[in-house]
Amino acid sequence: MASQSEPGPDELINGITGALYRQKSGFQRQISNVYKLKDLDETFKALEKVAKAVVKGKYGPLRYRHEHEIIHVYPMLERIMIRAKKGISRRLTPRMSKIHPWMICFDVSMPQEVFELLNKGIVNRTSYGVEVSQETGSVTITFTNMRRLCALFNKFEDCEGFVKDLGTGKGVVKLIVDDRKNGIMRYKFKEEILQFTFHYGYWNAFGITQH
Repeated sequence: MASQSEPGPDELINGITGALYRQKSGFQRQISNVYKLKDLDETFKALEKVAKAVVKGKYGPLRYRHEHEIIHVYPMLERIMIRAKKGISRRLTPRMSKIHPWMICFDVSMPQEVFELLNKGIVNRTSYGVEVSQETGSVTITFTNMRRLCALFNKFEDCEGFVKDLGTGKGVVKLIVDDRKNGIMRYKFKEEILQFTFHYGYWNAFGITQH
C-alpha cells in the first residue's frame, strides 16, 4: 500500500486555487455583461490571494508563519497599548484614589495572540529593567526601571515620560517605577485581560512631594 503523506502548503494552495478556478468558470458561463465579468475576475483574484496568505500563514515555514501573524496582530497590539498609555495618563492626578492611594489600577482586553507578541516579541527581547514570571493561568511582567517602561510604550506612541505638568504654579504628577515601587502588567489567560498596576506621585510648584 502506498504511503499517504500529509499535504504541504503548495499542494493545499493548488487544490484551493483549482477549486476556485472551476467555480469561477461556472459563473463566467452564466454572465454576459463585460463589467460584471471584470468584477467577477477581480473577486476571484482577491479570494485566491487570501487563500494563499491563510495557507502559508497556518501551514507554511515557521519563519513565514511568524511574519504573517505579526502583520495581522501588531496593529491590534498597537491600538491596545496606545489605549493603555492614555488610560495611565488620564489617571495622573493630584487627587489620589481612596480605593488605591497613589496607585493606578485598570484592565484592558487583550486576545492571547496579541499578548504573546507583546511578551515574547517585544518585552522578552532584553531583560534590562524587567522581570517576567509565569504562573498557572497568568504571566506577570514587572518593571523596575522607568526608562525601560517608557521604551516599551514609545514603540507605539510617545508616552512623554508619563509626566503631566499641571500648569504654572500647580506642580507636576509623575508615574513612579523603580526598585522599590515596581510597575506591574499581569495577563490573565482565561479572562484575556491585561491588568496594569503602577505607582504615581504629585509634586507641588516648589518641588515638594505631596504623596
